[in-house]
Amino acid sequence: MPGPETPERPSPRRDGRRDRWNEHRAARRAELLDAVLTAVRDRGPGVDLDDIAAVSGVAKPVFYRYFKDKADLFAAVGREVGERLVADVVAALADRDNPREMISAAVETFLTAVERDPDVYRFVLQRLTNAAAANDYSAVISKHVSRIIGDLLRDAGRDAGMAEPWGFAMVGAVRSAAERWLDEPTLSRTALTAYLTELLWSGSRGARSTSAAASSGGPART
Repeated sequence: MPGPETPERPSPRRDGRRDRWNEHRAARRAELLDAVLTAVRDRGPGVDLDDIAAVSGVAKPVFYRYFKDKADLFAAVGREVGERLVADVVAALADRDNPREMISAAVETFLTAVERDPDVYRFVLQRLTNAAAANDYSAVISKHVSRIIGDLLRDAGRDAGMAEPWGFAMVGAVRSAAERWLDEPTLSRTALTAYLTELLWSGSRGARSTSAAASSGGPART
């Protein structure tokens, strides 16, 4: 004999007020991040929260309503800058499928962003260097590059296990060169892009050989 039917539970209702608050909070955080970037461009990479409040007209306590502390605010700036740069790189790679051209486009995009907004770049590097969030800026970019490399390797039937260390190494090399270039711009952006592209492309040949050997179980060819 069949047992009694279990009544259906009503679907939980969405809390419209909470959704609206979350949307407001996200929008307000974005506005405050833009306020920091505006202050950096206005007063240089050494700005503190007093400078940011003065330039933006937003009182310091307002920032603390949306961020735990100054370190949290600056970490969020680093992530935002990284995510914007990733978006620029994605757009630059949209019409390219040649790996060497992709490296060149990514390097060119990175250096263009540094040249266009040097104080923002210096702010992210200088203010976050010793913080746990310092890696957020580079990590956002490096993880995206690693995914691209992994996709390319898998499409070629190669082992993608080395995609992440390779991606982080590539971004680290470009970042280090860009920092030096800001301080000593002895090359044009075009020339530096060409040199870095050749360096990374030449190095990638060895990485691809290693990956192929790992996939086949044989020694890497030299």
